[in-house]
Amino acid sequence: KLGITVTVGIMIHNIPEGIAIAIPCLAARPDYPLLSFGLASLSGLAEPFGAFLAMLCLHRVSGKDDSETTIWSMENVLAFVAGIMITVALYELFPEAKRHSSQGQGAFVMGTVLGVAIMVLTEYFV
Repeated sequence: KLGITVTVGIMIHNIPEGIAIAIPCLAARPDYPLLSFGLASLSGLAEPFGAFLAMLCLHRVSGKDDSETTIWSMENVLAFVAGIMITVALYELFPEAKRHSSQGQGAFVMGTVLGVAIMVLTEYFV
């Protein structure tokens, strides 16, 4: 269940992420729309690399007593990733969103609430 929820959440997250990368590139180089598309697409290649690292770190290895263990525990890896995501959201995304909000604080709050609501609905219905 966790894998499906995380997968759907990341898929939903990738749409605005692609937009967030493509728009500044397109604004900087409006005569090269394929460049913005390419750079946004290139940023998505980080995920297969992360999946490969997770596979290496969480791959089950045989212990001396024939028990199967992992190099790192799943809960530690998930906590590590959650810490990174929270830090990026609090120190990068929120300040940037507030700085560029042309519709005031209400739009910022509504965007945050809508994002949380989508993730909660994803958790309960997927």
